[in-house]
Amino acid sequence: MRTTTGRTHGLLGLAVSVLLVAGVVVGCSSDGSSSGGSSGAAATGAPPALTDAPDPASVPAPIWQANLSGPNPLGNFRDTPYNNDGAPAPSIVDAPDVSGAKAVRYTVPGGGKRTELEPQIPPYREGDDGYFGFAWFLPDDFPVNADGWQVVAQWKNEGEGSPPIEVKVDHGQFVLDGGAGGDDPGQNYFSVPIGPAITGQQTDVVLHIHFSTDSSKALVDVWMNGQKRIDSYRPPGGTRYSSDDSYLKTGIYRDTAINQTAVLYLVDARVATGYDSAAALVGPRS
Repeated sequence: MRTTTGRTHGLLGLAVSVLLVAGVVVGCSSDGSSSGGSSGAAATGAPPALTDAPDPASVPAPIWQANLSGPNPLGNFRDTPYNNDGAPAPSIVDAPDVSGAKAVRYTVPGGGKRTELEPQIPPYREGDDGYFGFAWFLPDDFPVNADGWQVVAQWKNEGEGSPPIEVKVDHGQFVLDGGAGGDDPGQNYFSVPIGPAITGQQTDVVLHIHFSTDSSKALVDVWMNGQKRIDSYRPPGGTRYSSDDSYLKTGIYRDTAINQTAVLYLVDARVATGYDSAAALVGPRS
């Protein structure tokens, strides 16, 4: 059984976050679809409003898509009841702000631990490369400033422990972090801000991950609402742990000390071989 237990964020995470923010958050890229660059820079300030995304009809088909408005809306996810702990199973509801679309609603009450889904995709191994798009909607009462970690996507390795790569909501920000469960979390834990976790509207986040245990080969790019926010970041411990496959989970996994209820809507998700296909997400457009 796949499990995720134990976090070592705490003071270690705070200290490393401060160091990384000081040394990595240096500016803002204006190229929303470039995958080049080697600065490892993260953008500062608010991203542009969500207005446009690639037309799905004009881009290569993704490897996988949530397909939430289809006849079997959860059919593209694995049946993993153990991913619900102290929280109800995810449900299908009308998507916020997107007429005619459906969304996954994840709910974790105060003191609850997780409600997550696993896309039915092959595991990622050494040298693999992937693009991952998520259309998330945080309602107005989502506790974005809760004192505790709240993971919304994680590229987990088999076995226990924190993942090498995850996206979380932390102190009002979407944050890329990981490495706390590897062989040397004191050296390899990292935390890099992506951008503001704004409630009451959809936020599109796309990640490009090159999977490797070698930090000189591992790489992560992140876009928010079409704007590049993290450019060619190389996690100190790589993007996967040695001898383990990586698999994707998305939903809510969080600190049980948080006493507020959290609701998250997944409006769409795509896994692809390129940025445009991963970014062609369902959502409100001008």
